[in-house]
Amino acid sequence: MRTKYILSIDQGTTSSRIVVLDEKSHLVELVSHEFDQIYQDDAVLQDAEMIYQGVVGLLNKVIEKYKKENIAAIGITNQRETTVCFRKNGTPITHAISWQSKHTKEICDTWKSLGYEPLIKKITGLQLNPYFSASKMRYFLDMERVKPYLLNKDALFGTMDTYLLYRLTAGKSFYTDMSNASRTMLYDIHQLEYSEKLLDLFDIPLEMLPEVKPNQFLFGHYQGIPITAMIGDQQSALFGHLAFQQGSMKVTYGTGAFILMNTGNKAFISNKGLISTIAFSYNNEITYAIEGSIFVAGASVKWLRDQLEIIKSSAESEGLALKSQKRMYFVPAFVGLGAPYWDTDVRGAMFGITQDVNKCDIAKATLDAIAFQVKDVVDVMITETEIPLEEVHIDGGVSDNGYLMQYQSDLLRCPLIKPKDTEMTALGVGFLAGLGTLYPSVDYIRGQQSIFKTYQPKMKYKDAINDYEGWKKAVLSAQTYK
Repeated sequence: MRTKYILSIDQGTTSSRIVVLDEKSHLVELVSHEFDQIYQDDAVLQDAEMIYQGVVGLLNKVIEKYKKENIAAIGITNQRETTVCFRKNGTPITHAISWQSKHTKEICDTWKSLGYEPLIKKITGLQLNPYFSASKMRYFLDMERVKPYLLNKDALFGTMDTYLLYRLTAGKSFYTDMSNASRTMLYDIHQLEYSEKLLDLFDIPLEMLPEVKPNQFLFGHYQGIPITAMIGDQQSALFGHLAFQQGSMKVTYGTGAFILMNTGNKAFISNKGLISTIAFSYNNEITYAIEGSIFVAGASVKWLRDQLEIIKSSAESEGLALKSQKRMYFVPAFVGLGAPYWDTDVRGAMFGITQDVNKCDIAKATLDAIAFQVKDVVDVMITETEIPLEEVHIDGGVSDNGYLMQYQSDLLRCPLIKPKDTEMTALGVGFLAGLGTLYPSVDYIRGQQSIFKTYQPKMKYKDAINDYEGWKKAVLSAQTYK
C-alpha cells in the first residue's frame, strides 16, 4: 500500500517553504526558497510574482518526487497582513506591501484624527495601525498606477493566502480564510463578515475582496490535488501545538515574537494594547485568541552578530549569557516597541553600564530583553482575560536557546513546553489539511507528537520580580528620551 502525504505551503516574510507530512503527521521533508525584501524609505515591499514563482517551483518539485496520486491534500499558511493588488489574470499590478511596512502611517494618522479608532477596535479587535491591511489597500487605491485597472474593474485585493490560491487555481478560487480576514482591519470578528461601515469609511470596494471561508474548506485544486486548508501563520502555530483549550498559549520566538492565547468562543477586546483575532474555525466552531506582537526578538541577537560582532553565531549568545553575573538592561526598540506599548517613537537603550561590562553582560541583557517583552504581553493577557496561566508552548528558532527559555520560565512562573519538531507554522496547516483527508482525528495527531523538553521555574520568585521591576523602569526611561 502506498504512503500518503500532506503538503504544507508556508509562505513567510523572507522565504517560502514546502513541508511534507506523512501518514503519522510527522515532518519528512522541508524545502525552501529565499527572496529579498524591497526597502524604499519607510516602505517594505515584496515582489509578489517572484514569490509565486518560487512557491510553484518548490511545489512542482515536491509533487514530482512524491507523486500527485500519493498526496492527499495541500494546506496554505502565510505571512498575514502583507497585501497584494493584482489583475483578474493573476498579474500583480505593483509590488506587495509587507506587514512590516510603516509607510501607510499617514493614512492611519488621518483615520485617527477623524475618530475612527474606537470603532475599528470594537468591530475588528485590532489597533489602528499600518501593520494591518486596510491602510495598505487604501494606499493602492490612491496610486496612479492602479487607477486604470480600477476603471476597468480589473483589480483585486488579497493577502498572500488569497493571492497564492488564486494563481494555483488559475483564477478559479478567490477566497481567504477567517484568520487572515480578521487581520485586514475590515472584518467584523463578531458578525463574521466584512464590515460595511468600515468599508464605507475607508472607501474600499467590497467586490475587490475575497470571499471568507472557514480554515477547513475545499478551496480548490492544484494538479488535481485538493487544497483543503488555509490559515495565517501565527494561528497555524497555535493549531500546530493542538492548543484547543481556553487559556492555552503559544509563543513563537523568531525575528520577532508572537504570543497567542486561546480565549475560547469569546473575543476579548483589549484596553491595554493587545489585539483580538480569530484563531481558527474548525469543526463548525469559531475559536478566538488574544495576541501580542513583539517587533524585535531574534533580530536583537542578529544585531549582536552582524553589527556589534561580539558573536559569530546566534548560538554563541547562550554560552556568553551563562558567564555573566551582572544585571543590566537593554531595551531593543530598534523600530519602536510593539505590544502592549505600541510606541513607534521610542528607540533602543542600555542601562546599568559600568566600566567592567563585557560582551557576556551585553549578550545576557539582550536575551533577557526578549524574556521581559514576552512577560509584558503575557501579564496583560492574564489580567484582561482573567484566565490563569498553566503552561506555555514554545516554538521558533530562538526557542533553541536554553538560557533564554529557562529565564522565560522563571519570569512567567510556569512550565515551557518545547515539542520535538518546532516547525509549528507548517505543521499546523498540515494538520488542518490532513484532518478529514488523511488523519482520523485530533487525538490521533496528538498521539503521534512528542515533547523534546520542558522548562520549569528555578529562580526564586522574589529575584524574578526584582529583575522585572528593573525592566519596567528601563522601558520608562527609554520612552522618556525621544
